[in-house]
Amino acid sequence: MALDPDQEHLPEHPQKYQQNHQQDQQILSLPTLPDYEMRLLTAMAFFLGRKVNQQAAAVVAMYLRQSHDRILTQTEYYAHRLGISKWDLLELISANPEQARALLAQAGKVHDDDPDIFT
Repeated sequence: MALDPDQEHLPEHPQKYQQNHQQDQQILSLPTLPDYEMRLLTAMAFFLGRKVNQQAAAVVAMYLRQSHDRILTQTEYYAHRLGISKWDLLELISANPEQARALLAQAGKVHDDDPDIFT
């Protein structure tokens, strides 16, 4: 069986990783969506036979998968500046965001004091 080079980030012991990761996962809560987006989400859930909260999780997962290349390109850029792999930085951000912030502050973040255009 040939290995997919994009899967180089997978841990040697995936079951152990999955157990540890599940323990670290947090329940997400989202602010109420604007009326139109909430109606769209509700319709999507309705047509797919899901609860709205299940569909919201599916939508977030789908968005993240579609954003995979953009997110990992940015992760790779900063990982290179830190001298670590993109997968190590991704794991660090997930496992210890405060340590990741401290390291990235040394590397010079792109959005230091810029306003958040999405708020």
